[in-house]
Amino acid sequence: MKRTGYAMLGALCIVALPWLLREAMPALAYALPVAINLGLAAVFAMTLRRGREPMIARFARAERGTLEPDLVVYTRRLTRVWVAFFVVAAAVAAALAAWGSARAWVAYTAVGNYVAVAALFVGEYFYRRRRFAHYRHATPRVLWAHVSEVLRAGRRR
Repeated sequence: MKRTGYAMLGALCIVALPWLLREAMPALAYALPVAINLGLAAVFAMTLRRGREPMIARFARAERGTLEPDLVVYTRRLTRVWVAFFVVAAAVAAALAAWGSARAWVAYTAVGNYVAVAALFVGEYFYRRRRFAHYRHATPRVLWAHVSEVLRAGRRR
């Protein structure tokens, strides 16, 4: 339970910090969401290098164990989709910081970006269930537990 509290506090800080800083330190506030998205893109992209297991394959393997050949290809492609998503999210945050209103920037960085992440996560889940209907699929809650497990294991390395 203590970890959940720390996770919620961390998430609140990530969402609220840019908004709180935008008056006192606008350059840092505007740069933070861009940096976070580019950092996530880099982490996912590094797993696409030759000889490395793609990030999404790690999550899938935590759920399934061994991955079937079609899922190996799919998880590599999906990792590329997430890289592109994070790059676009960074570009949107940067564009709003440069040319948008403060209200639009706050709405995107405090809510919109996270809604888009959730939409991609859930949308991919439903797509995968149809595309790979011949395989067993964990529920989104169980899937999220596997993602968290892989991320925690990566931090301990």
